[in-house]
This record gives sequence, structure tokens and C-alpha cells, in this order.
Amino acid sequence: MDKYIGKLLGGRYEIIDVVGVGGMAVVYRARCHVLNRYVAVKILKDEYAKDPDIRKRFSIESQAVAKLSHHNIVSVYDVGSENGTDYIVMELIEGITLKEYLQKKGHLSWQETVFFAEQICRALIHAHSRGIIHQDIKPQNVIILRDGTAKLTDFGIASFATTQETRVVQEAIGSVHYISPEQAKGSKIDYRTDIYSLGVVMYEMLTGKLPFEGETALQVVMQHLNAVPLTPSELMPGIPKGLDEIVMHAMCANIGKRYASAEALYADLEQLKNNVQTRFGYALTEAETGETQIIGRDVQRAARRTAAQEQAAYAAAQRRETATAVREPEGFFERLSGRPGLAAGIAVAVVAVIALVVVGLLIATGGNGEEKLTVPPLVGQTIDDVMADSTYTGQFTIQEAANRQESNRPVGEILEQDPEPGTKVTKGAIITLTVSAGGDNVSDTYKIIDFKGRTLEYAQAMLDEHDVSYQTKEEYSEEVEAGKITRTDPAAGEELEKGATLTIYLSKGKEEKKTTVPDLYGLSQSAAEKALTDKGLVLGSVNQVESSASVGTVVWQSVNKDTQVSQGTAVNIQISKGKSEQPTTPDDSDTEEKPDTNGENSGGNGGDTGNGSNGGSTQEPTTPTIGSATVPVTLPDNTDMAHVVISIDGVVQYDETHETSLGSISVPLTSTPGQHEVTVSVDGVSSSQTYTFS
Repeated sequence: MDKYIGKLLGGRYEIIDVVGVGGMAVVYRARCHVLNRYVAVKILKDEYAKDPDIRKRFSIESQAVAKLSHHNIVSVYDVGSENGTDYIVMELIEGITLKEYLQKKGHLSWQETVFFAEQICRALIHAHSRGIIHQDIKPQNVIILRDGTAKLTDFGIASFATTQETRVVQEAIGSVHYISPEQAKGSKIDYRTDIYSLGVVMYEMLTGKLPFEGETALQVVMQHLNAVPLTPSELMPGIPKGLDEIVMHAMCANIGKRYASAEALYADLEQLKNNVQTRFGYALTEAETGETQIIGRDVQRAARRTAAQEQAAYAAAQRRETATAVREPEGFFERLSGRPGLAAGIAVAVVAVIALVVVGLLIATGGNGEEKLTVPPLVGQTIDDVMADSTYTGQFTIQEAANRQESNRPVGEILEQDPEPGTKVTKGAIITLTVSAGGDNVSDTYKIIDFKGRTLEYAQAMLDEHDVSYQTKEEYSEEVEAGKITRTDPAAGEELEKGATLTIYLSKGKEEKKTTVPDLYGLSQSAAEKALTDKGLVLGSVNQVESSASVGTVVWQSVNKDTQVSQGTAVNIQISKGKSEQPTTPDDSDTEEKPDTNGENSGGNGGDTGNGSNGGSTQEPTTPTIGSATVPVTLPDNTDMAHVVISIDGVVQYDETHETSLGSISVPLTSTPGQHEVTVSVDGVSSSQTYTFS
């Protein structure tokens, strides 16, 4: 168990549980006993708590964020240090990171990208106005709330512009994909480094891919310094050209040609939002950075072009699947004849591409003996949606057929696929998709795809791209887990007329069927079990107890008769084993009457022998077979729900979950008369006490 959980920091912050773990610190959920509210407490990990440099860096974060107060920045309430434990107390927010949101949706529409980018911009405008550079802008450090609010967090390596120290790549561990060129080189930085990183985040939101990828951090860093990625619209058609210009201008490697401020970037986003046709005139390549250009840029581009001549479809797929491709400068082939070294490099690259194609074909034909996968149904979806969905691209090699086909379907919709859905193939197998080129009689409808088993977020992303309105309903399902889509109305494969609303049914899980508990008192064990089975219930524990009731009959049941419970609920019972035999007294053995030959007893005591209702015999006074007692239970106040389990003499008689807002509850229990040990467990914390049942 974590050593901080249950502790009280600063005399007021009670640590409850862990909500997140970062590179250097752990974030806990805590309760402030002074203001009676939940907060987040960030504590340095033990391995870093003894490092003076890291403690200084942690202190810088607290100073940085404490100066900020903005709707789009996570608030800091308090900082402190106790017995060597440094901590920051922050606003506790419920949401997911932008990275998690992207992983769920694949990529965002350009409108949603602008929506979140503007909020991050506003946070940066505020931070920069206070002299603070974040230095670690990435999707993992942006929290998305349920209402769509974006909050910037983790100023772990933030610096003050007035005392800015040069930092090197190691300061951005785990953030190399978003690092600015000046950070990578260890140069002096300013506010524009945050703008570059935001540009990378916008690129990832639009395309679902990072602009630069590599097997090592060094490879990625070198691309930040020397390479220029494809524009977002080249990977994801439909993105406004003006937004291409904004993203590439923000990501310009030459800091002097980048946006001068977050205000300028925000102004352009606002202008584009109001007029999607806006163009800004920024150069999309901006390749003249003054840096030494790596030859790999030309080689990669030329190799891709040569491969495209051999197999156009393969090249099209490659352009969609990677955002690490770089641009070819104008006049490349004109200069090729004068650079024999470059020509040789291209030849090597072409051979490598051909080798990759061969390997891909071997994988696709099952030559490696991998486990077979089932080809999914893709017809009816758009090529862009499929290429952006890692569910498909992570399992198969998706490629578009060389030529699009005229049809009455919207441009980009998948008309045919090869192999057919349901075919068994190996992982990485090629799926070729025939895509609609549109035509003069394009149907103004939306062909509904199969969303069964998908999340609502996935369906929303798909439908928003096509401006399809929808509503949700819930239903029970034996097949689909709770929260996932069971079906749509109209159904998958049908056409939805323009302006019509699609109904999405969400699973509530398996229906919890109710039944009534039967009366088991007086039944034998087998009869009780049958009575429970007939009602869809289960016989739980069976214990024998002393009782004056008939031996072998039920004298107690854990759930009262006529109670409504879920089918499958277990009902515990107690069976009578009779009463223990009492020892006889000496007088009892001498009470046998002998004949009275003198007749002395026959008349004088006649009144005694016939007196009373016993008719000369003695009857035991009856005792109740069932006793009862009420057990009070105090509920905790540090959680919303509490699990209460009560046992009598080790046998569980009560098992329920309650809202803690009740404060306390009283639980009526039944058992055989007399004293019994009652054990009450609340969320695993137990206490025992003896109760008298009467």
C-alpha cells in the first residue's frame, strides 16, 4: 500500500488514493479538512525527493503556477513541505487527457481542433503575460472536462522568461515528439517554443499522427531540426488550406519565421473559424531555415516517388499512413544529374522500398504462420475514416485501389473491398479498397455503417464528419457490454435521408431480472433448495442450530420472504437439529404410582389427579424459534458509497452497498434467541460485538 494514503499533510490534507503518476511525481486525491473539499496533491517520488536540483525544479513549478489564475489552467491552491515531503495542492478536475481523447477518436475534425487549440492559446497568452514559458506543451498535459473545457496542466519544467536557463533535450523526457528545434539544440528559448509545440499538437489533432516519427529520440530530434512534414490536408483531405498554413507556420523550425506570439496565433484561428476560405499567405514549406539539411529528406521523397511509379496504390497508402514523409524541393530531378552521390543514395532507397514490399507480400500471404485475423466490413465507411482508425491500420495494411470509381455514392465512400468481410488473413495482410469518385447523380444520403460493439465517442466522430444528427436510447443486451452500441435505427447498411436523425441504441448490459424470495420456514433443506431454484435463486450456507422446531426443518432464512431481489441471489438458511436432552432428576424416577390396596389415595387425592389442563402430564413452556436485534452502522464520510457486510456467528446475513450521505443506517437481523457474535464490515474494516436476540 502507498505510504502516503491515509496520512494528513500540513495538518489539513488527508491523502485518499492515487489518481495519476508522472515522470517525477505522483498525484493523489485528497480531502481538505479546513475547506471540506476534494483536491489534488502532487508529491515528488522518493527517488527524486533527495535530489536538490529536482526539488528546485519542483519548487519552480509551484512558483510558476501559483502566479497563474485562468479558466484554461489548472489552479494551484497551496504548496508545502513536511518532513522532507514536498507537495503542491491543486484543483481536482474530472476528465481525460487530450491524448486519451485522441486515442479514442483517432483524429479530430478541423472545427474541434480549432476549438481546443484556441483554449490552449488562451492559457498560453495568460502564462506568457506573467513571464512564464510552459516548455512542455503536449496532449498529455491538456485535460478535457466533460463540458469540453480544456485545461493546461503540469508546468513541471516551466521557466520564468527573466531568469530563463538554457535546457537540453533531456529536460523533455517523453516529450521529444513535441520539442521545439531551439530546445533540441539547447539554445536560448522564448515564448515561441510553446507555439511550436502547440503547432505539433494541432497537427496530431487534425491527422491522428505525429509529424515526425523515428526509432530513437535522436532520429525524431534530427527531423525537428531538418525535415518538413507533409501538410495536414495531404494526410487528411478536407482540412481548410488556411488551417494548413496556420499549423505549418506555428511549426516553422526557423524561430524567426514562426508566430511571434500566442495572440497572433489565436487571432488567425478566430479569423479562420469565421471564414473557412481565409488564406494567410504563409509559406507551407518554409524550408529555408538556415540549418544544414539532411540528405535523407531528398532520398525519402525520391524513393517514394519511384515506388509510386511501380505501384501507385502502395504509394497512396504510404502517404496516408505516415506523417514523417518530407517535401521535395522544386527542381530536384533537374539537380540530380549533377549529384552522383545522391543518385546512388536513391538507388539504395529504392531497393529498400522494394524489399519492404516483398516482405509485406509475404506477410499478407501468411508466410510467417501468424494467428489469423478476420477481415472487418469496411464498405460504406469513408476512406479517411478507415485510414484514421488504428483498429484497422494497426491490424491490416489498408490501401486504396489505383483508380477511384464513379458512382452515385459520395466522394471518398468505400464501394468494394478485397478480401471480403469475414475472410481469415494474417496480421498485416493487405486490404484493397475501391473508393467512390462521386458523379453527376450522387445520392444525398448517408449510408449507415455497422457501429455494433463500438463506443458512442467513435460513432460521434464518424457522424460529425458527415453532419449527421443523432439521438441515443438505452436498452438491455445479452451480447454487448454496457456503454457500447447495440444497434442503430435505421440499421447498418441502410440509407439515412438528409435531415433525418439516426437513433443509436446503447447497451445497459444484461437485464437484471427480479424475483420474490419464497417462505422457507418449516421446509426441509431439499424442499427449501427446490423452492429457491424455482424462483431463480441459489441456496447459500446451511447451518444447524438448536431449536424446538421439528428436526431438519428451516428455522431461519437470511432474506425475508416476499423480498424482491435479483435472480441468482444466494439465500442462507439455518436448520433445526432439535433440543439437547435435559438430565432427569431422582424424583422423576420414583414417581411411578403403585396400587393402593387400602384405597387411601383413591379418594382423598382424587382432586389432584384430575386437576388442571395437563391431564396428569407436564408440558414444557414454548419458546420463540426466531429472535431479532437491530444493529446500527455508521457510514464513512470520505467516499460516496460504502459496502456493508454483517455476519452472525461467522455466517453472512447482510450484504449491501449504501450512499454515505445517509450518515448511518439501522439493520434489522434475525437469528435464534440468545446471544450471538455480530461482525460488521464497512469497506473492509471490521468490528465485532455481542448482541442478544429476543
